[in-house]
Amino acid sequence: MGKIHRAMKRFMEGQMKNSDITPPQFEVLVTLWEKDGLALNEVGKLLDRDGPTITGIIDRLEQKQLVLRKRNSADRRCIQVMLTPKAQGMKEEMTSRLQDSLQKILGDLTRLEMEQLESILTKMHMNIEQKIVPRMQHRAHV
Repeated sequence: MGKIHRAMKRFMEGQMKNSDITPPQFEVLVTLWEKDGLALNEVGKLLDRDGPTITGIIDRLEQKQLVLRKRNSADRRCIQVMLTPKAQGMKEEMTSRLQDSLQKILGDLTRLEMEQLESILTKMHMNIEQKIVPRMQHRAHV
């Protein structure tokens, strides 16, 4: 698992390098491509990032002119994150390139093997979220 994680991390970093985007920044862009204008704290929750981390990622995306922060007119405490036209223009190329590369990674796996892999990974994720994370949180509060 560690080898796969490291290889995927190197792969993602390589894919994003041409666009001067880091994998965490890409995660934010993908999230906003799916639903633009989310509140800053919603983006953090969806990506399981704490406040300072998501703020730093958004700061760097803002410096690259890919997102803008906008105060919500109904609730001035709420800061929405909006994609710029530049970020919208990157969507097609970046997602297409990533899809092509993921097809190469999956290689000659059959549909059944892909379904089994997804099922196994889903179970592992659920075990972590339901059994390991709560124990770690409990220990932190004791």
